[in-house]
Amino acid sequence: MIRRPVELIVALERECLKVDGAIAQRRWAICEASWRAQRLLTHELDIALREQEWTPEEYAAAKKRIDRLAGYREAQLKRLKAFNEACATRLANMGRFRSFSKNIGQERRSSLLDVTS
Repeated sequence: MIRRPVELIVALERECLKVDGAIAQRRWAICEASWRAQRLLTHELDIALREQEWTPEEYAAAKKRIDRLAGYREAQLKRLKAFNEACATRLANMGRFRSFSKNIGQERRSSLLDVTS
């Protein structure tokens, strides 16, 4: 049985909050499971929206919540991209420093060669 659209929207909102908590704790397995659940809920919501008869007021209220949820998820994606870019920058800096430290460690001090012997 397909749930009502309102129930599915509430479930999607809860999953978004769950992802925010998991991102803050860097628990990526929980994020993956929640994103999988969000995909399934979104599909179920799509089916439920097609099957329900809407009054103009109900439609406007549901559309408002769905738009707000889409905006929230878009902002979440932007935060994740910013986090990814920050990690990439830090890793690049670490790589440069590692390369720099290896080069310094391998340098030998010049010494005079005795060419007379």
